[in-house]
Amino acid sequence: MQFTDHVRRLAGREPITFRAFVEARRADLTPGAKPPEIHMRRIVHHELGEPARVLRVEDGPSTSLGQDQVRVCLTYAPIHPGDLLGIMGSPAFGTPPTIASGGRVPGFEGAGVVSEVGAKVDPALGLKQGLRVAFFPASGAWSDEVVVPASAVVPLPDSIPDEVGAQMLINTVTALIVIRAAHDSLPPDARTGVVALLTGAGSAVGRLIGKVLTERGVKVIRLVRSEVSAARLTSVLPGSPVFATEVAGWKDRVRGAAAGAQIHVAIDSVGGRLLGDVADLLAERTGTVINFGSLGGETSDIRLFPPRSLTLKGVVLGSWMQQPPEQRKADIALAQRLAHEPGALFEVAERYSPSRITHAVAHVGLAGRPGVVLIDFSKDQEAGS
Repeated sequence: MQFTDHVRRLAGREPITFRAFVEARRADLTPGAKPPEIHMRRIVHHELGEPARVLRVEDGPSTSLGQDQVRVCLTYAPIHPGDLLGIMGSPAFGTPPTIASGGRVPGFEGAGVVSEVGAKVDPALGLKQGLRVAFFPASGAWSDEVVVPASAVVPLPDSIPDEVGAQMLINTVTALIVIRAAHDSLPPDARTGVVALLTGAGSAVGRLIGKVLTERGVKVIRLVRSEVSAARLTSVLPGSPVFATEVAGWKDRVRGAAAGAQIHVAIDSVGGRLLGDVADLLAERTGTVINFGSLGGETSDIRLFPPRSLTLKGVVLGSWMQQPPEQRKADIALAQRLAHEPGALFEVAERYSPSRITHAVAHVGLAGRPGVVLIDFSKDQEAGS
């Protein structure tokens, strides 16, 4: 069947939707067939600001495919707190993102189905139309389709659903970057019998950090904000102690859990006033806080750092691309292994269609939210709501 005939059959000679185009591409066996111009949904912002105010859904043209690139038709894309910091232009994001004249589409990872493969993509990668994949890093993931370097695409086995594949790469890579920085910060004579503090332990990345550190023999003392969050985390990921920082005397309980061992490193994603409390628990002169976020949304308290000779070190996700290819391959393999663990490591809080992006970003901001919020691109444009 010719490509255009298949499109007409699917679309009934009406304007061709993105989803109809993808179905046509999957069925098209005509070499060199030139697809008609189509439009896709994109979640866009034209200025920096509060996500609920500046984000909107727009139609945009399909992006041309480079010879070493792959086109992926999305099923899901996650909304990470860092995505929202970028939309706001928060200092916690780093350099504010550039917004082109046509707007900026957020998002750096997702999952979906390969709909087109560039002419010079290495056949050894096994990428072909119809293959389920996850991808990272990529820009503009919050859209019906995304064009990404073939090197950023990871095939998904049937045992990993799209909801997990869409979120497994950024969070695992972040966890591993943080863990390496924490290890490197330890005094050379204190790298056995390690006790580590972990704030934001119930977050998606926090759960992964706690899991990997525990597997590697580290005693992790996990911190969450509320008793409800502590009970939830203990029930889904038992083992390491969990303390709620809203409960009086929590620092004494941390000291008790450390059982006399010095705490040389804390991993923090909350910041704010909690950072000062965490610093108070660290060993003088050798204590380091590895910070990778500001979930608390407050100005951080670093007054204890100078008089106690403590170190505050930040990490950035972009440094992962400078890792040797063998290390990145091993990290992806670990992400896939963790994705096969029981659901507590990659929970889904909720799925929202693109037209409900305002509700989705509000959900991301809920205190104690379990799991990741996903944008669901799997529905037809006409049915999406």
